[in-house]
Amino acid sequence: MGIRNKVIKGMYWFDTGIFPATVMFVFGFTYDEMLSELKKKKADTWAMSISEDRKLIEGSNYLAMKRVLEYKKTGKEIEHYIIKIKEPFIYTDYDYAKLAHEVLHICQYLLPDILDRNKETEAEAYLHTHLMMKCLAALRGNKSIK
Repeated sequence: MGIRNKVIKGMYWFDTGIFPATVMFVFGFTYDEMLSELKKKKADTWAMSISEDRKLIEGSNYLAMKRVLEYKKTGKEIEHYIIKIKEPFIYTDYDYAKLAHEVLHICQYLLPDILDRNKETEAEAYLHTHLMMKCLAALRGNKSIK
């Protein structure tokens, strides 16, 4: 059975290069499996950030999200960036294009608070490439992704 035919599941976290954020990339998990895995990994804030998103996550084959948690005691906020693929990734051009679409959304969510996307276009292109490479490595089962 080749890589194209395997049903794979994965949950990875990786950096955004020079930008101060972390992206969670999840594929092959149902909403309930996602929550269960987050609890196993003691990723409580990530679980809390999607606690009201069951319908959205279950109803979307490809999805990019930004969720902001505010700690009421401190007023501090934590931002979570998530890319979720529900269906099998079979390495067609269309699958690559759908993944690139969701990665672009992460760029759109992350960068406006950091830079002017109309002026710093190269930075966005590098971020997009960085995230695509991380996602594709995860889909191929590279366990050394950070």
